[in-house]
Amino acid sequence: MKKMIATFRLLQNEVIDIVSDVTEEHYKKQFHPDLSPIGWHLGHCVFTESYWIKERLLKKKVTYDTLKSLYIPELSIKKNRGGPLPKKSKMLSWAKDLQIENYTLLDLATIELASHKLLKNNFLIHFLIQHYAQHIEIIKMVLTAIQIKRNHIDFNSSKISEPNQRQKKIITVESSNYIIGLEENNLPYDNEKPPHSIRLDSFKISSLPVSNGEYLSFMNSAAYSKKEIWSDAGWEWFSNDKQAHPYHWHKHKNGYWYGVGHQGPYTLDIQQAVYGLNYFEAEAIATWAGGRLPHEYEWEVAAKNHQLEQRGAVWEWCSNEFHPYDGFFSYPYTNYSEPYFDGKHYVLKGGSKHTKTHIKRASFRNYYHADKRHIFAGCRLAYD
Repeated sequence: MKKMIATFRLLQNEVIDIVSDVTEEHYKKQFHPDLSPIGWHLGHCVFTESYWIKERLLKKKVTYDTLKSLYIPELSIKKNRGGPLPKKSKMLSWAKDLQIENYTLLDLATIELASHKLLKNNFLIHFLIQHYAQHIEIIKMVLTAIQIKRNHIDFNSSKISEPNQRQKKIITVESSNYIIGLEENNLPYDNEKPPHSIRLDSFKISSLPVSNGEYLSFMNSAAYSKKEIWSDAGWEWFSNDKQAHPYHWHKHKNGYWYGVGHQGPYTLDIQQAVYGLNYFEAEAIATWAGGRLPHEYEWEVAAKNHQLEQRGAVWEWCSNEFHPYDGFFSYPYTNYSEPYFDGKHYVLKGGSKHTKTHIKRASFRNYYHADKRHIFAGCRLAYD
C-alpha cells in the first residue's frame, strides 16, 4: 500500500518536472491536431485526482464549473484547450499545492476509509497511477511533435541500409481454449473484464515486431504505390495523405532516413522495432510480407505464454476493432471505454519505450482510429 502511494507521488512529480522544463510557448501551444497542449495534461491530471479523491472518495465539493469545462475532455475541444490555461508559473504553483494535498488525503483515506468501494483492492490508487502513466506517454508524443516540426537538416547520421534476414522465429500457438482478460485486484480497466474463455485455431506469430530495416525494405520496394497491398480504406488514406514513410522519420538532405524523438533526431537502428505507423500501414506491410496482423486475442495468448520478444518496444496494431467483452460493465465511469466501442477504433497491445510498467500487461487494451500515426505504434506479423 505505502509503495503504491509512493509511486503515485513519483508520477505527480514527474509531470511537474516535465512541465517545468518546457517554455511558456510549448506549455500552451497545440503542436498536433490530435494532441492537447502539455500544460493541459498537467491541469487535467490534477483536476482528475482532485475529483476522485475529494469529491468521490471524501464527498467534498471542491471542483468548479470553470475547471470542469476545461479539464473534462468531453467538454473541451482540443484546439481550444491552450487559450484558457493560466501562465505556467501559476499552473505549477496550483498543481504542486493540490498534488501534495491530494497525496496526503489519499494516504490517510487508505487507513480511515479502507472499506470504501473505491479503495477495495487499492482500486483508486491503481486507477490514478495508470491515469498519470498514460498522460506522461501522451506528453512524450507532444514533445516528439515539437521536434518533428523543427528543422534538423544539419543532423549528422550514418545511413541505414536494408537488413539481411533477421534471426527471428515464427512461433506456432496450438489450437486450444485460452483465457482472455484479467480480474486481478482491481488493477485492470473495465474493458479488460471479465476474463473469459475463447477458442483459438492454431496460428503462427513472429517472435519479433517489424524492424526499421524491414520497413525500409517495404518503402524501397515502392510498396506505398502498390494499391493491391492496401485495403480500400488504407488506399484512400494514403491517396489523401501522401506520407510514404513513418511519422517519426525524416529524410536527410543527402537522401538517408533518420528518426526524430522527443529529445530530437537520432540514428535509426535497423534491428529495432519501427514505430510511427497507422493501422493501414501496419496492415499493408503485413500483406506485402505475406502475413497479416494478429487478432488481439492471438497477441495476448502469445504474450502470456512468453513467446513475444521485444514486447513493449512499440505499441502493436491488432487486426480487430475495440469491442466490449461479454459481461462488460462500465466502472468507475462510462466514458473511459464505452464511447470507443464505435467500430472505428482498433486495438493496440504491448506498450512502447515510453509506456510505464504500470500498464505494460498482456491484457491492457489501447485503442485508436486507424489513421493515427503520432502514437508510438508499429506491428508484429501473424500467419495462418
